[in-house]
Amino acid sequence: MGTSFAGSSTVQIATSSTAIDQSVDAFSRSLASPFADGYDLDTERAILAHLIADGDPDPADPLFGRYQLLLEREEALNHMREAHSLRQGSDPLVRPHEAQEISRIGQLGSDGADRMRLHTRDAMRLFLGRSVVPGEQAPQHRPMAGGRRVAAALRALWSLSGNDNPYADWKLIEIADRIAGIRRANELEQQHARQLLDAAREKGLEYSVLQSREPAQVSLGFGSPYGYMIVMLLVELDYLVRLVRSAVLRDLLSSTDGFRRIGSAKHRCLSVFHFAVHCQRVLTRAELLPLSRVDFLPNADAAARQRIEAARALLGALPRDVFAGTREPRHSRRRVSRLSDAELRLLDSVPLSGDGAVPEAAAAALVQ
Repeated sequence: MGTSFAGSSTVQIATSSTAIDQSVDAFSRSLASPFADGYDLDTERAILAHLIADGDPDPADPLFGRYQLLLEREEALNHMREAHSLRQGSDPLVRPHEAQEISRIGQLGSDGADRMRLHTRDAMRLFLGRSVVPGEQAPQHRPMAGGRRVAAALRALWSLSGNDNPYADWKLIEIADRIAGIRRANELEQQHARQLLDAAREKGLEYSVLQSREPAQVSLGFGSPYGYMIVMLLVELDYLVRLVRSAVLRDLLSSTDGFRRIGSAKHRCLSVFHFAVHCQRVLTRAELLPLSRVDFLPNADAAARQRIEAARALLGALPRDVFAGTREPRHSRRRVSRLSDAELRLLDSVPLSGDGAVPEAAAAALVQ
């Protein structure tokens, strides 16, 4: 018990527990007290536990005065907490009506004004994708995942990252890395075409980059940053197609070379599109939806182990740095406080690769 104070007009410090006059209201003091005089609620509750348990204590009890003071202080603390809540936890100098404004602020959103302008059918087809004609036995074109579909798949993986799903984190990292690599490759192709056109301009050829008289205007409003990652990939591809065809029109590239360059750029986009959709389909299967890092702990149940083995067989063994959280996706919904040394050691001890036979059997069980 801390230093004691007398509750009379002149507060006197007791030098020992025997010096406390029980006929006067006394209280314990704590530096963590919310009261200016240091009143210690927790210690007083412990001292007066028998009176509190009684519910209707005898006024003749020598500690009855302290019991009454405890009730007053608890009521005062409740008023303080109500005032704190009314101020939305703000500084005491803030007036309550000012603090209430924070609760009136809505969630950030878009007014739907975001649009993508595409000049080429190549880029627009990549955004739209292609499905098989219903009832067609021998489809003329293979189904193709489009940008809108891929954006939805990435949003699903982004949501799974909020469930502490390490495979969602890993695939978001991998897909973002692939898209970054594709954009770098497309930038090199753009530079090549611009160099050809600029060299012709220096020799006296005045030109403008081809553009559509009626470009497509696509409203976006994506709910995740990964949707806009796909948008940037498509608008840059669109510009690449315009540059290459501008160079072909001015006889700076052959038609065959231009067709090959555009086809390669489209193929690079489609490869990451189909990969993203595949990852989303695997991780959003009903059997794998609950997957999280908790499944990897030694005390996990059989269902958790089966989820791990199936994911490992279908998507590969997790990299250690992704599992430990030292390498994270560009955008993630995972909200985890800094891990302690003990937790990091536990993560380091978790095996991430299987023996081969069990994962394949688990994956087969999910596919059936």
